[in-house]
Amino acid sequence: MRLPLDPLRTFDLAARHESFSRAARSLHLTDSAVSHQMRRLEDAVGFPLFERRGRRVVLTGAGRLFHRTVHDSLETMSAAATLLAARAGELAGPLVIGAPPMFASKWLAPRLAEFARAHPTVDCTVRVLDNDAVATAGVDVGVTFGGGPWPGQWSRILAEVALSPACSPRLFGDRGGVIPDPSALGEVPLLHQDDGTEWRRWFAAAGVKAPHAARQMHFSDISVAIDVALHGGGMVLVSDVLSSQHVRDGTLVRPFSIRIPAEGQWWVLCDPRRLDLPAVRMALAWLTAQFDG
Repeated sequence: MRLPLDPLRTFDLAARHESFSRAARSLHLTDSAVSHQMRRLEDAVGFPLFERRGRRVVLTGAGRLFHRTVHDSLETMSAAATLLAARAGELAGPLVIGAPPMFASKWLAPRLAEFARAHPTVDCTVRVLDNDAVATAGVDVGVTFGGGPWPGQWSRILAEVALSPACSPRLFGDRGGVIPDPSALGEVPLLHQDDGTEWRRWFAAAGVKAPHAARQMHFSDISVAIDVALHGGGMVLVSDVLSSQHVRDGTLVRPFSIRIPAEGQWWVLCDPRRLDLPAVRMALAWLTAQFDG
């Protein structure tokens, strides 16, 4: 069988999204060009790869099996190209980092410019994923919060996590410039990522009864709660990992030194088959150095 090689990348994208239109946009092709390439491929392999359902396409059973092989083969070729570039003295090629929104926006984003300057030949893509999806997303390097470990993944703890209150200096200004003790937090809005359990744990550690705050706000993602705190909207319970940049530049302050351990740690994850890729080794070394330092 003479298999046409040029449609395979197109097939990989169309199969991943089950959409000819999304594959066309990614490759800067027309929908009809993608459709033509898929017909050529189907003619070559001798069986249908997609079922047409109105304007949608879905993979057939044979198409799913074929896609697993094609995707793995393309990944292997990409890895081989990266290895050859590295042996020639150049670290180059694609690198996909996956992380939940809170880590991507509060820790990774402020450091990406420095990373790009240090590694200009690495083509970096950041995928913002649900925290629970990072371990199964097929990225080169993933960062997630949890208890670990994850089956089938190489993993390492990046940071233990402790939580303490933080707020904008503007919140102090609205109240005479000072919050004297934890019991006074009943006068300010408390920002929550959960049902209030973490704040109750913190007040218990502070040795005071949890006050009835003037206003409670709840968020599904801690990065949004931090943004609200940055604008003077309340007091957030947050780790140094997610707030260190804001504390350094003075946009957040920590009025109390009392800390409680979070129920999890920050981990870095990697498919063991990718550990020998130069770009992956570099990214892992860079990440761990940021936290070890």
